Amino acid sequence: MRRHRGRVGLIAVALVGVLVSGASADIVTDRTASILVFPKVIANGTRDTLIQITNTGNTVVYAHCFYVNAALASRDLPPGPDNPPLWQEIDFDIALTRQQPTYWRVSTGRTDVGAPDDPCDFVEGNYDCPNSGIDPGAVPAVVDDFVGELKCIETDQTGAPHSGNHLKGEATIVTYDVCNPMTDTCTIGGEACSVETCSEDFDVAKYNAVGIGGNEFNNGDATLCLGGPSEDCPDPEYNGCPEFWFLNHFVSGTEDPVLGEGASIDTSVTFIPCTQNFESQIPETITLQLLTWDEFESPLSSSTQVTCWADLLLEEINPALASIQSTYAMTRIRTSTGTRSGVMMVATEAHDAERTGTASFNVHHEGTRTGSDVITIPGEQLEFPF
Repeated sequence: MRRHRGRVGLIAVALVGVLVSGASADIVTDRTASILVFPKVIANGTRDTLIQITNTGNTVVYAHCFYVNAALASRDLPPGPDNPPLWQEIDFDIALTRQQPTYWRVSTGRTDVGAPDDPCDFVEGNYDCPNSGIDPGAVPAVVDDFVGELKCIETDQTGAPHSGNHLKGEATIVTYDVCNPMTDTCTIGGEACSVETCSEDFDVAKYNAVGIGGNEFNNGDATLCLGGPSEDCPDPEYNGCPEFWFLNHFVSGTEDPVLGEGASIDTSVTFIPCTQNFESQIPETITLQLLTWDEFESPLSSSTQVTCWADLLLEEINPALASIQSTYAMTRIRTSTGTRSGVMMVATEAHDAERTGTASFNVHHEGTRTGSDVITIPGEQLEFPF
């Protein structure tokens, strides 16, 4: 894994000092929470995602989780009103004993320990199997070519949402080399390469789950109120989504200062709305406003719309972001006035040379949105199977 995001210019650091002062938003990436959000989850044959979730408490903790498949209805066409995201939901439950960590590979999930198809059943000392550790319950495999998000909500034993703030999580996106020993040919991310440069695991990028803390007003129903108060949510049950996000980044196409000539850096951002309705399964659309400053404090404004989920290169949002005459920049991101939902995000840098190295990372944030975001879950699911 190649991580270079810490190498930002002094001007960019100074900009952060000026513009990110003040109170932080109430979401966390380094502490425990009651809702875990994994904005970027991929399992498409050449990339897969490992999910790690830990119960930091001293009692059994339960969670109800949702995968959202945000692949386009037609992969051969660009996104738009005639080619919306699928919004296919897969939900499941897990139970973690005190201080228990668990993990699974998104493409395969986990089977119940002791089930007939459990490959690790009764295999003493087998630590390299997908079901290692204490059984948290069955986790389903996702569909082929999955792109989207994972959200896990802490519950009590009945399945009602609970503000225990016991959960923390990490996601690791692994890109594989595919080698054919019969023909001595290899591909990396679908591109041909020499056998000498191939390895079993070619690239790893990791980020912390975005955590949303719960508070004492949680009534345990199927409507989860984030932030507020508002007309829809008079008693805030969870902390609110941020008002602003601040992304320090290299200007798109900048030569990698470590890898040198022939290697460039591009930054992409994965966006998901804070407001979601798992009952109706109608995806939320948000309008994003971006304001970018270069090292000379010259501003450049951009905007884009996101429905359900999007993973966008900065130059896809605004081609002018690739022509800034600067090495470093900082971009402030927020939802536009009148948009009823906030936004969650994670960023990824790609460093290109003989092969691509990626580094995912969490984005700085500030303030709390005015009003509320609402996550609606199916009411009939408030009954835990354990």
